[in-house]
Amino acid sequence: MKKREDSNTLVSVVIVNTNKHQIKQAVKNLYDIDLAKVNALIRPDGEKAYGPLVPDYDALDVTNKIGVI
Repeated sequence: MKKREDSNTLVSVVIVNTNKHQIKQAVKNLYDIDLAKVNALIRPDGEKAYGPLVPDYDALDVTNKIGVI
């Protein structure tokens, strides 16, 4: 939640063999929002993707829209 508010970033768990381009396109297709870039963190228990939103979007509004909060 803190990352979402402070840096306007979405965090998701993704499949390990997906690349950053695929993650960015999936977010655009599913939620109709743009990410500025994608950072991926591969851990033994899976992969997390961090995506800061472009300034036009607010992360709290987006998470409300997709039903996370």
